[in-house]
Amino acid sequence: MTAIQAPDQLRQRVSWALAQMLVIVRDAIQNDNLKTEWYTNYYDIFVRNAFANYRDILKEISFSPLMAESLTYLNSKSSAFMLANYQQITAADENFAREIMQLFTIGVNRLNIDGTPVVDLNGNEILNYDNDDITSFARVWTGFTAQTSRSNFEDNGGNKIDPMRINPAWRDRFIKTDLQKGYLG
Repeated sequence: MTAIQAPDQLRQRVSWALAQMLVIVRDAIQNDNLKTEWYTNYYDIFVRNAFANYRDILKEISFSPLMAESLTYLNSKSSAFMLANYQQITAADENFAREIMQLFTIGVNRLNIDGTPVVDLNGNEILNYDNDDITSFARVWTGFTAQTSRSNFEDNGGNKIDPMRINPAWRDRFIKTDLQKGYLG
């Protein structure tokens, strides 16, 4: 009713547009009983920031437990952590790193001011990033974990309301011994 009847209809329409661009996938989120408070809380990010700058919106959705679960970087651990604790050589989860570049910000191809693709001398479109950029950027999205549950909201599957916290032990870091072994964390 607020979205339809509120006196701030421009805010409501901008919020709806942002929610259509910065989407979460309901089926990717563990939610047996369809906890509506989780989704309205996510939508409120857009209502609060409808006239804010885009960077602030990206920051807030990045710390959203729903976005993290939807794009699988929730509880993602760095390769250095996995190597040191489990003797496994892994890479950081790349889903959010790819989506934030491809869908939420710069897009796949470099564009001219008129929106047409920039091409090289052979007529090939020039990419904004490559897989090395994605794997490097994915390292930023390690260590995000949900806050401790609390009793004043719908809870079934952890705290999906409060902004996530960062577990420093899970973060990517440079360890000299890893480099000597040929691994980068």
